[in-house]
Amino acid sequence: MLEEIKLLLGNSVTSFSDAQIGLAAKMALQFVEDYTGCEADYSLTLLAERIAVISLNRMNTEGLSSMTFNGTSESYLNDIPEDIKKALNRKRKVLFV
Repeated sequence: MLEEIKLLLGNSVTSFSDAQIGLAAKMALQFVEDYTGCEADYSLTLLAERIAVISLNRMNTEGLSSMTFNGTSESYLNDIPEDIKKALNRKRKVLFV
């Protein structure tokens, strides 16, 4: 899982330590399992890797929705992308009470 996340990070991998990447991976995997109510299989692990990359890329921008500097604007995602949400929802177990 760590090697895959490093590949997805591309050149920005040098900005993160192995400990940061490992922690982001654990947190993303736990989020996926908690959200779906399922133990992570291969497809959920892939989604967790994507969520870990998003989490790492958002590091140090918590709370920002956008930023402008010298005429350049950046916008930040505040949620999980729709395609990941849809994939998680397909795997989600629903409890009826």
